[in-house]
Amino acid sequence: MKKQEFFGLPLTAAYFEIFLDELEETFKKKHGIKEIPKSMQFYGYGNYDSERPNLKEDLEHIGSDFINGKYLYDKVRDFRKGKPIIKLNQYYKSVLLLYLGYDSVESFLDENRLEGLKEKKQHALLYDETANKTYYYLNYYSGEDDIILKGETTVSNNWKKIKHTYVYPQEDGSTKEHYNFGNIIRREDTLHISSKTLLDGKLVEGASEIYYIGHSEPSNVKYLIGTYCTFDIYTNTVAGQSILERCESKEDMEEKSKDPHIPPYIAMEVRNKRIVNKSIVPKHFLEISDESPYASIYESLAGSYTLTFFFPDGFIEKLHFKILPTNYKMVVQTENVYFEKDNMDLLNKGSVVHFNLDLSGIIAFDHVDIYFKTYFLKDDSEKQDGVFSGIDNENRLVSGSVTINFNKS
Repeated sequence: MKKQEFFGLPLTAAYFEIFLDELEETFKKKHGIKEIPKSMQFYGYGNYDSERPNLKEDLEHIGSDFINGKYLYDKVRDFRKGKPIIKLNQYYKSVLLLYLGYDSVESFLDENRLEGLKEKKQHALLYDETANKTYYYLNYYSGEDDIILKGETTVSNNWKKIKHTYVYPQEDGSTKEHYNFGNIIRREDTLHISSKTLLDGKLVEGASEIYYIGHSEPSNVKYLIGTYCTFDIYTNTVAGQSILERCESKEDMEEKSKDPHIPPYIAMEVRNKRIVNKSIVPKHFLEISDESPYASIYESLAGSYTLTFFFPDGFIEKLHFKILPTNYKMVVQTENVYFEKDNMDLLNKGSVVHFNLDLSGIIAFDHVDIYFKTYFLKDDSEKQDGVFSGIDNENRLVSGSVTINFNKS
C-alpha cells in the first residue's frame, strides 16, 4: 500500500490515547515525578510556572521553533470530547515522536499494535492504494485568436497538485507548449486551483480556476466544467470557460492532445466563451474600449419601447418593454411574457441598435434579433422602421419589418 501525502499526523482516538499515555509516562520519567501536573502547568500555557517541569519547555529543547502549549491541550480536549480523529500538524508530529523516542510514524505503530479493526482504521488514514494515483485530462478552452485549444492536465498527490500543459499549434505543423503548476483546494462543492507559470526560469503567479464538483469524489467525475482567469500569450488578462475531460491513461491523453479535431459536444460549449482585456491603461473613459466613444448613444437607449412586428403572412405581434436608466436592465411590460435572455449592443460605429432576445410566454417568438438605425433616439423622431429575424414558437424561421415607438420617459 502507498502512503498518503500527509504533512501532519492523523490518529484515530484509539491510537491517540496510546500516544497521550506514552507522552505522560515519558514526561514523568524525565522529571522523576509520579503525578502529572494540572493541565495548564503540564502543557505550558496561561499562567504556568516556567521554573517547574512542563511539556512546552521539553519540546522546545528538541525543536527549533516556538511550542504553543495550548495547541496540545486543545488536541487532548478534542479527544476527551469524543472526536474520532485527532490531527497533529507536521512540526508537532516531528518533535513529539522524537520526544517519545520514535524515528517515524511507522515505528510508533509497530510498537503499538491493536486488534484488527482498530489497527485497520488507523492504517486507512495513513495508507491508501489510490492515494498517489495520477489522473489525466484534456483541457478545452477558447484560446488566443478565437481558436478552441486543448491541452494536457495531470492531477496528482490525492487531488492536491495539478499541472497544465497548454499546446499551441504552429503554422509549420509543429507545436509549442506552455506550462502551469498549481495547487488544488476543495471547498464544499468546488475545486479551487491556484497555479504558477514558468517565466524566465522562475515560477510566477499565473492563473486561478474554479470547477464545480458537487458532492462527488473528483476521481469519479469524467467531466469538470469551470472558469479560469489568467494571462494569455500576448500578456492580456483573460477569463473564460474551460472543460476538463478525463482520459484513460497518460498515453491516451498525449495522443488525443495532438489530434487537431475538437469534439462537437465541446466546441458548442466553449466556443467564444472568453473575455479579453487589452493591456492598456486608459486615461479617459473614451479609451476603455473601441466602443467607448459611443457611450452617449448607449445612454440614450434608456426609455420605453413598443415594437410592432409585421410578418410576411400579414400577422402582427407587439412587444412592450423598457430599459432602465440606472443599470440598463431590460424589463418586459407585455403581460405573460418574460425575457429568458436579453442583450443590446451598438453596431457600425454606433449607427445601428441590435436587440437580441430569448422570450417565453404568450408571444409569437422564442428568439428574435432586431436591428434599427439610431435615428429613433432623436428628439424629433416619431416611428422608426427596422428589420427582425428569429424563430417563432412553432420552430419556424421568420423575418420581416418592425416599427419602434420610443419614449425617453
